[in-house]
Amino acid sequence: MGRFALAGLALLALADAAGAEEDNSALLVDLFAKICAPKPARPSQVEHIATALGFVNDGGPITAEMERRASIDVLYAAKLIRRGERLGSMTAYFRGPDDGVSVSCTVSAVGVSADAVPGLIETSLKAHERTDKPSNDDNHRLASWRVGAGSGDTLDMSVWRTPPHRASITLNYVAHRR
Repeated sequence: MGRFALAGLALLALADAAGAEEDNSALLVDLFAKICAPKPARPSQVEHIATALGFVNDGGPITAEMERRASIDVLYAAKLIRRGERLGSMTAYFRGPDDGVSVSCTVSAVGVSADAVPGLIETSLKAHERTDKPSNDDNHRLASWRVGAGSGDTLDMSVWRTPPHRASITLNYVAHRR
């Protein structure tokens, strides 16, 4: 009977270790697809989407006054905490005139696979024309893609092959009030 209990404890320990090595690549791409890929035109839109996905704002709330100015200059930053650990973060920087604000939207996560992320970006985000970029470190992979038809928007990826296996996806675009 004791052997079975010991074997059961060993299996539980292995299951916990496997959970600790969870691949968050698909989660990173999915969060990016929900937050940045729709190209939100307002900081409050990003805040609403991120909050609904479980992100916690690092600063104060976005106010209507911040968005009513002739020229917007707002940085929204939030973190994603799951099971007491920081799993990821996101930022969206809005700057420029109300009728054509420049936006840089980034989602980052830890525990991702440098080999899986590029394929997920291409299939899930319909990115095309990948350009691998040089890096000063063999453990750091950089690439960019064109997204959208004729928009000229680019999506950039940075992913590390070394612990904590951090990666980020960034989209820069010009937003128009909708």
